[in-house]
Amino acid sequence: MKPFPAVILAVISAALLPCCARRANAQECERYEYLEYKMAVPVRLILFAESKDQADKAAEDVYRRFDALNEVMSDWSPESEIIRACRAARSQEKVPISDDLYRVLALARRYTALTGGAFDASVSPVVKLWRRSRLMGKLPPEPNLTRAKALVGQKNWSLEGAGEKALSLADPQVRLDLGGIGKGFAIDEAFELLRARGLTAVLVDAGGDMRLGAPPPGKQGWTVTLASLQKDVPLETRVLHDTAIASSGDTFQFVEIDGVRYSHIIDPRRGEPLTQRRVVSVLAPTAAEADALASAFTVLGPEGTGALAEEEQSAGELSGVEAVIVTEEGVTRVSFAPRREP
Repeated sequence: MKPFPAVILAVISAALLPCCARRANAQECERYEYLEYKMAVPVRLILFAESKDQADKAAEDVYRRFDALNEVMSDWSPESEIIRACRAARSQEKVPISDDLYRVLALARRYTALTGGAFDASVSPVVKLWRRSRLMGKLPPEPNLTRAKALVGQKNWSLEGAGEKALSLADPQVRLDLGGIGKGFAIDEAFELLRARGLTAVLVDAGGDMRLGAPPPGKQGWTVTLASLQKDVPLETRVLHDTAIASSGDTFQFVEIDGVRYSHIIDPRRGEPLTQRRVVSVLAPTAAEADALASAFTVLGPEGTGALAEEEQSAGELSGVEAVIVTEEGVTRVSFAPRREP
């Protein structure tokens, strides 16, 4: 996540509307909208609050939280906590880490396990190798690719949560990249911060990934669109509330080498880019879950995601998750049902 100067682009206040944020009486509230660039994407907030002062303070705290998490999770800043921790692990058996970094890494490990490695935060060495290949327009050298693949997988890193939280790497060249879950984690942190301030009718949007709270006053929910394979042509429109949504796809970032279309999205299990066009939208209880699963389901494709849904019915670990997978062959919808009792 590349850091970006924090510039407030807009603060908009709408007309008075019946308030539904905190109290059940007829007290009035207003809609406030904010936009700043954080983690290299526009972060938009829509808040229904009792006063401009309440909304301004909450928005200021949210953007400050995004800045703090960028210093923890950024893959672009050489001084971010995750980069420094991986660097320090070259010479230390265990590297102490913050609670924020521990929590997001623990989530990353969870979704790696649940998706059979289709999402994996340790894919960074392979991603960087293929990123260089896209720029140069040629395939990576096979010895380099073999070495990078060996660095990917849960076996190569571990967390310690008892007592002092710590990170360990099995190989000094292992690198962790939270690009597939960090934005969602930050959205959830912002959402919880707003809820703690009594603001429930809220929307947090970071680069198109969102966490939606209670419906706006007088509405059934928030109107959102799901992505298709065509730029600026949505697949469908939905009215949603109390959920999160994230999208993943390779509509724009790809390269053709020797007649083969290589996506920027890497399958961590094979260490190679996808070669088929896919756009995936995921609805889930939290933004971190939607973010990680959007990446995983793009890798798995329609059949793999459907198979995972069948496997998960007995466990219910992904209960309430819905995936909409768009390929050149059509649209596949997969729902993860609540746990099936024996």
